[in-house]
Amino acid sequence: MIIKQNVIFNKTDKKDYYIYIDKKNNRGIFTPYFKGSYNSFFYDFSLDKCRIFHKNAKSYSILDLSLDGKKIITISVDSVNTSNNTLKIVEIGTNKVFLKLSGMYVYEAFFTANPKLIICRAKEFNRTNVFLYNIEEKKIAYTLKENTFITDGAFDEKRTMFTYPSAVNNKILYQVNLLTLNDGKIQLENPNMKVTNIYSIGKDFILMESNKSIALYSNKKIVWKVELASVFHCEYDGGIFYLDKKIYFDNPAISKENVENDKNPKENMILYRIDIDTGNIEYLLLPVNIKYKRFTTMFGSKIIDTTGNILDIRSGKTLTFPLKLYK
Repeated sequence: MIIKQNVIFNKTDKKDYYIYIDKKNNRGIFTPYFKGSYNSFFYDFSLDKCRIFHKNAKSYSILDLSLDGKKIITISVDSVNTSNNTLKIVEIGTNKVFLKLSGMYVYEAFFTANPKLIICRAKEFNRTNVFLYNIEEKKIAYTLKENTFITDGAFDEKRTMFTYPSAVNNKILYQVNLLTLNDGKIQLENPNMKVTNIYSIGKDFILMESNKSIALYSNKKIVWKVELASVFHCEYDGGIFYLDKKIYFDNPAISKENVENDKNPKENMILYRIDIDTGNIEYLLLPVNIKYKRFTTMFGSKIIDTTGNILDIRSGKTLTFPLKLYK
């Protein structure tokens, strides 16, 4: 029996990578969670080829990959003035620079379905804002209603719509159409939670409250809600991903199975998940010989963790991506 009181979650460290894989284009970006600690690189899985985009590989980070898989967004500190950094949009293969933006400190930036617009969170003159930036006119086209981490909000699958929580009103989710710049909001009825993170699943949303609770929002109502304190003894540290009608907690847990009179309880590594139809908590036992960390989806039913360990959820087959070759 898995005892929830003994569950702990793995932490990311300087050796770990944020990984984003574009399944359509078979390309991905690999960036250290602790920026500048290791090499940030682009990888083409079809060609089995790695690329870096800076003479000093550790002085920059790749933030995002364009929807067509042909460009990346990078940030780098190129001068002694560390109050600002430089954002670039670079074409893969030619290294052609489409945009060079300095004069502010960019924390996050992502491509959108609108080829003219990127979404950024940046600090300028001691003020942090989230905005849509027109790369052709080189100016801010739209500023979001509230300052938020971009990763706390959610793009739809095609990145035409961005939805983000309100820090002021827990009954409101804001939305902006990234093609037209029309904005609006979703009114939540009696959510009984302060939404801090949103994940998009088709036309539905998964809502989280500071890792305290998780809920499914579908057809203009909350269908089910799970209090995480009833599942985990410690506070959950991580996000989610969606696969095969299951919502997986992306950070695996280490649990000790207590047996009577056993002074050395057995350790299990498990991946919690929720059935999207019922809201029931389930778990998947992971191979015992690998210390997995935070996962992201890869190809098909494969997932990859921050250290390059790959697991096929359906078959249980394990593989490894050679991160050490490119660090």
